[in-house]
Amino acid sequence: MVAACAALFVVPALANAAPTPVAAWYMYGTTLSGLQSNAYTHGCYFAQHHPGGNRTMLLDFGAARKLDANTWGAIDFSNTTFSNPSILAALKSGADGHHNCYTGVGSTVVLYGNTNYHMSNSGMSTSDAWYAGYYQSQRSQDLYNYQVSKGYNMQSSDAAGDMEPAWDGQLITKQLVNGDTSQGWALYYDYGSADGCPQSGSSGSCSNGWTVGDVGYVSYHGLAVPLPEIYIIAQADQWTVIRRWWNANNGNSYYFWGTTGTPGFSLTPQQGWNELNARNSGLVFSELVCISGSNC
Repeated sequence: MVAACAALFVVPALANAAPTPVAAWYMYGTTLSGLQSNAYTHGCYFAQHHPGGNRTMLLDFGAARKLDANTWGAIDFSNTTFSNPSILAALKSGADGHHNCYTGVGSTVVLYGNTNYHMSNSGMSTSDAWYAGYYQSQRSQDLYNYQVSKGYNMQSSDAAGDMEPAWDGQLITKQLVNGDTSQGWALYYDYGSADGCPQSGSSGSCSNGWTVGDVGYVSYHGLAVPLPEIYIIAQADQWTVIRRWWNANNGNSYYFWGTTGTPGFSLTPQQGWNELNARNSGLVFSELVCISGSNC
């Protein structure tokens, strides 16, 4: 797997029971200053509540977008479009907040997250999506250079994508992974779903023309690693099928980097991790991201 070539690549530890959840956030901000302020607050909160070990701080900036002929970025959860330079400024603010509130516990990988939501409908081509992934990885590397320049020794950076079959086609979504891998810096954490995929067996069709193999590609090809949403029992079953398909076709190499949860579903974040681990014993690493901020 190419992921071992990513800078600062560290294989997480395996675990026998759900780790302590760490907060993650959907990013809101109608102005750059507002986006930066929110990121700073989130970084501070994360540092103050760090449970120890090496954990990921996910900031989801929304749907990947091409803004003009030479500019990529995302449309955030307040429906405001931000360019990658603005997103980098917010990521730096998140790093600043983490450093200024750091309590001496653990280390943190700051993740620039986006999604595959309606990229095609926004006018993006597969080539545009490739560049979105490429420049997302580049901004992650830029963030790391900033962290080093500021002496933030307990931080590093990577990229992430909430890639969901129901949101867009498999061809354009794969290009996010391909672009990131081609740039070469950032692991690409897939904290997405396996919409419509079978809950048993080792192959089959999923939603929106995807197959089990397509979900395997966006979660484990190149620099992609899986951190899947496990909100309900069915998702634990679906992702087990993904893992079986990958191992049957690519060798027994598929590990889960952990899981993503959120309150308000039938499974708590911890229960989601435990359900996936029960079906894939010894193949789930000790990360548990909870997308609900301080409500986690």
